[in-house]
Parts: sequence; C-alpha cells; structure tokens
Amino acid sequence: MLELIQIPCLTDNYAWLVVDGAQALVVDPAEAAPVLDRLAPTGARLAAVLVTHHHDDHVGGIDELVAATGCAVVGNARDGGRIPRLSRRVDPGQTTVVAGLPLEVLDVSGHTLGHVAYACARRFGVVRRHGHGGSETEVARLAGRPALFVGDALFGAGCGRLFEGTKEMLAAALATLAARNPSSLVCCAHEYTAANLRFAQAALPDHAAIRARALGLDEEMGAAKSSVPSTLEEELATNPFLLALHDDEPAAAVGELRARKDVFAV
Repeated sequence: MLELIQIPCLTDNYAWLVVDGAQALVVDPAEAAPVLDRLAPTGARLAAVLVTHHHDDHVGGIDELVAATGCAVVGNARDGGRIPRLSRRVDPGQTTVVAGLPLEVLDVSGHTLGHVAYACARRFGVVRRHGHGGSETEVARLAGRPALFVGDALFGAGCGRLFEGTKEMLAAALATLAARNPSSLVCCAHEYTAANLRFAQAALPDHAAIRARALGLDEEMGAAKSSVPSTLEEELATNPFLLALHDDEPAAAVGELRARKDVFAV
C-alpha cells in the first residue's frame, strides 16, 4: 500500500516521505534527522530524494541523507549546479521512475527558474498529516488520491513569491498545476494556509467559499496542526491565484495579486 507521510522540518517546512513497501523516497528534505527518524520504523530503504528547487530549505538535508543511505538525488537538469549531490537529472515533460513510482516532471518555473513539480498518478492508500506542534494523524478522507509534489509553486490558498521568474511564468506554472486531476493531493512545502487565507479574504471579501474555508481552518488542522496536503479541487475553488487564471489577462491578474501579497500586512 502506497503511504504518504508528512514530516515537519525547521519552523514551517514540510518534507514528504513516500513509502511503497520496501522502498521509499522523500521530497524536499530541509533536514535529515526528522526524515531518518520517521523512516526507521517503516523498515523501508530510502532510494531517492526528489528536489523541486534549489533553495536551502528544500535541500538542506541532502548531504546527510546521501551519507546515511546512499540514496539517489533527483532534480531538474537545469539546476545541476545548484542542487547538492544531484545524481539523476530530469527534464520537464518527461516521466521518470523513482523508487518504482512513475512520476511526471512538470515545469513550474517562476518562484525559481528551475522549479519543477512531480505528479504521481498512483493513489495513496494512507495519508498522514503531521504539522509543527501537532501529532501524526491519519486522514482517511484524503486517501485514494494521486498527488502533486509542488514545492513552493502552490500553497494552501496561495503561491510562492517570484524570486527569479516573471508574472507570465507564474501564471503558466499555476495553469499547469490547475490542469491536473482535481482529486490530486497538493503536497506543498510550507504551512502558510492561515496567512494566505487572510490575504484571500482581503482580496476577495465576497467569496463565500474562501470565507468558509477560513472559518473551518482550525477544525481542518485538527490534532495534526496541519492543513496540507489540501486537494487541487479545494485550491481551484478557494485559491485566489488559481481563480485569477479565469481573468481575461491571467498573467496580469496573477502578477497584480502576487505584488499585493508581497506587501500584505498579515
């Protein structure tokens, strides 16, 4: 049974451990110790690290994980000089098999120029949330879904800043993700949902679905103290940046929203 386990790292980062029988992979490990600690009771061998982009809070645990397990490191060939220990270079548009799982590599450049996401079409039998300060909790209603490992390209009710790309790239990246299976789990790398919903309500004060999501957030986080993974269908209904794709000029609308969010007083 394919299992998805959220691992809290640093102060608000998440790594994602995927366990498939005797093999496992981890996505964006900011630290090694939490990953190794959670991997141990599964009995699985860490076959690979998947990297969405080169920022330190996504690759900080790689050296130690490679030293401890001999795992491969998979990332965008374009970022070959920026991802430590990169041993398997992939290109957007291809499907690669990692730890026995076929993963489609998606170009979501914008936050950084080499940012990719990974789409896993296989459905997860078990999904476990574990936020900072919370306890690991199995969320049965999230089971039976495929997953998108999106790094910082998309968050709960938000998206990543433009550090290297343009508003046109950001709109294209969001459109790429929006076109995926709406039942997909959105496995992002940070717990920003509460702050993003405050901005979403300010930007779209009459949007009933956004208001309802904000009101239900504490219940959603529950004992796990985590709101992610969310689902793509929920993001399509309540994420202002995805809603902006319906504008006549989506790049302009997305760029304007991102500029407002950059200076929004939470």
